[in-house]
Amino acid sequence: MQKVFIIGDNEPLMAELSELLKKKYEITDELDPSVDFIFELTNFNKEIKFNILNFIDEKNSKGIVISSSLCITALEQGANSGFPQRLAGAALYPTFSEAKGIEITKTDFTSEENFAKVKELFEKLEKEVHEVTDRPGMISMRIITMIINEAYLVLQEGTSNREDIDTAMKLGTNYPHGPIGWSEKIGIELVYNILRSMFDEFGDDRYRITPLLKEKMLSIKN
Repeated sequence: MQKVFIIGDNEPLMAELSELLKKKYEITDELDPSVDFIFELTNFNKEIKFNILNFIDEKNSKGIVISSSLCITALEQGANSGFPQRLAGAALYPTFSEAKGIEITKTDFTSEENFAKVKELFEKLEKEVHEVTDRPGMISMRIITMIINEAYLVLQEGTSNREDIDTAMKLGTNYPHGPIGWSEKIGIELVYNILRSMFDEFGDDRYRITPLLKEKMLSIKN
């Protein structure tokens, strides 16, 4: 059985991924040269992510690194890695395992052999794998965070309350969660930072964060 090591700054996401992997892979608490796959789950803190990538390079030079790339592109991560050919990006966030599919991405550094192994890993987990362009938010979270942002604008304007907003979206679109509730499951900080990364990348007002969501973010940080 292949060995997997999981590291990052998001404990709920680490637990969710571990639960998904445990039937098919051996999850180890020690990063050594025998580990086959390394998941790095830090989403938006660059200092922490790059320090962890350096730690991974020091401990294991061969294992394939699957790194959450919703806020920090795989290319930027690869440029800060000693072994960029083994790094691939994935859309990893709290509640990701509820979806039937998974989005993964590669860079010009990523070897085709390693990327094929990443696809195979997720296919073993019975996920439909979608290769996407290496951009902040990828696809599903780009759309979901925009919907969440709009929902907070509706809430801010007093057009509706949070319960009615969530109910309307669940019934009208068959989403698993309403946008306000979903933002709390994903994590307000992560939603905020995905939107901020998209705004920085594209400079489009569509990604400008609504004031109420900013207030929620500040209240969490304080």
